[in-house]
Amino acid sequence: MKRHFGRVALMAAIAGSCGYASASTVTVADAAGGTDVSREGASASSASIDLTTVTFELGDIYQVGDRVRLTLGGTPGAKFATYGANAPSISCTSGDFIIESPALTSAAASAEFAISAKSANVTSIGKVCTFKSLAVLASSIGSTGTATLSAAKTDGVDPSSAVTVMTVVSQIASVSVLSALNGVVDYQNSLGLGFATDDGGSGSIAGKGDQLSLSVASTGSTYLSTTAAFSVNFVLAAQSGKTFGFLDDAGSCGTSAVTNRTTSSGRIGVNTGSITINPACTSLTYSGQLSNLTGTAQTISVEFGHKSQTPSTGIVIEPQTFQTILPTVEQGARGTRNTAQAAISPGAWTSNGSTTQIPYMPLNSTAGAGKIDPVIVISNRSTATGVITATLRDEAGNTCSLTESTLGTIAGGSTKSIGGTIRDAVAGSTCSTLDGAGGEKLSITLTVTLPSGSTEVYSGYTVGGSSRVTVVNSSNGVPNP
Repeated sequence: MKRHFGRVALMAAIAGSCGYASASTVTVADAAGGTDVSREGASASSASIDLTTVTFELGDIYQVGDRVRLTLGGTPGAKFATYGANAPSISCTSGDFIIESPALTSAAASAEFAISAKSANVTSIGKVCTFKSLAVLASSIGSTGTATLSAAKTDGVDPSSAVTVMTVVSQIASVSVLSALNGVVDYQNSLGLGFATDDGGSGSIAGKGDQLSLSVASTGSTYLSTTAAFSVNFVLAAQSGKTFGFLDDAGSCGTSAVTNRTTSSGRIGVNTGSITINPACTSLTYSGQLSNLTGTAQTISVEFGHKSQTPSTGIVIEPQTFQTILPTVEQGARGTRNTAQAAISPGAWTSNGSTTQIPYMPLNSTAGAGKIDPVIVISNRSTATGVITATLRDEAGNTCSLTESTLGTIAGGSTKSIGGTIRDAVAGSTCSTLDGAGGEKLSITLTVTLPSGSTEVYSGYTVGGSSRVTVVNSSNGVPNP
């Protein structure tokens, strides 16, 4: 495939009469045929990529002893393959104008060629010299991008425009999410030990599982493509303050956490590769090897769940939104090929825990007889520990979210009062959009990661420290809207 860039050199007679010289030009016919060159295949190859023919049309006056420098440029870092003296062979359009080739003993980005003979009164302007057997050393290619070739006199005069020699691409086109984590942690039937629905997947999950699937797609046909195996790695981190502790309920998080140990109830399965967990149970590292870099896109699946069809023991799965992941792809021993152009969102786990709607709750933190304090007591009749969160909305529609860090947890078989905590959050800086000191009338949505059938909420308020008034809520009289 011919590639021709730059202005055509003026004829010597015209250049002489006008008193100026034209720019030189370079033309390349490359063996890659203009197709994309595989970065992975090239960098692991001992072969050379032939340029077949390189023609150089001179645009300046060259004398005996002058040198022509051909230079490879661009981001891939390509270098000329070595060659002996007088190879490549060089022929010019006039036999009385001769360029010779000194040996290139080590791969280099540039090569120089000496003008050894030139008949008297013969101009070099417009002469075309052909370089045969020049080649790029495939293993010198270090990255994707466009490799170019340019020419010039060694004294810096008569530079040519750069010619595209090849475009280097990765055989890995993309890494994308086929199925994000979207499990609903089941507190109604499984005490938070499993998921409410099943994504299917690995056989190591006996009960209902939730699956993260990634697709690794390959580029189409590439020159020097390789079918060698490649590895994929990524880290899935838990949301801040959360863990994957359900995967190792042997109590070893913080020392030597292990996934799928026989004493654990939580399970993780993969269709290929392996998963390791850090000692704090806050991150999972996936390492896998896929068969090759060509053909149909390949899938990596990671599934979470419980080893029992009807979970009754173990550690609860914490609802959470996962941090983004950045998968890397590596082939051979030449380093990581990062193919993800942007971070990938792996999804989130929600829950079907107990939700209680308190439609009306007055609050006034001003001291004295008019002080109104909310009284909210949660009763947990199950054996599980629940996480408490709440959303508050005032008469103007302003909202405030209170998380576990504010409201905490409630142990199995216990009660917990959170009215004072909510009062302080509204009166303080936690809910800056609400003005509890001046009086509020709130609608409160209270969520606890516990079964609805074993969770009850009492709600009311006191005025001036006495005269308790009961507020009916959805767990003891008012249905959820």
